[in-house]
Amino acid sequence: MPEPSLLPVTGRLTVYGYDWCEDTTRARQTFAAAGVAFDYVDMDSDAAAKATVHLAEYFSTPVVVTHTGAVFVEPSDDELAVISGDAAGQVRR
Repeated sequence: MPEPSLLPVTGRLTVYGYDWCEDTTRARQTFAAAGVAFDYVDMDSDAAAKATVHLAEYFSTPVVVTHTGAVFVEPSDDELAVISGDAAGQVRR
């Protein structure tokens, strides 16, 4: 069972994924187009982050952690739009 409390909450969006993952690219492009500030963690380059995400039992990407600690895995376009709208109210790029 996933354990979202193991993922850090930073006060803005964090996207965990891989550069080669189309869904990760789509999420990053959606947030960038909406002008939403986010941190991107490439799990190919950050072994500690990858271990944390896997310890929390998330194995699909992207894993998006919101400023409130909500976790979305492989979010749909509709979910990305909602996340973008919520985040835009918090922090703009």
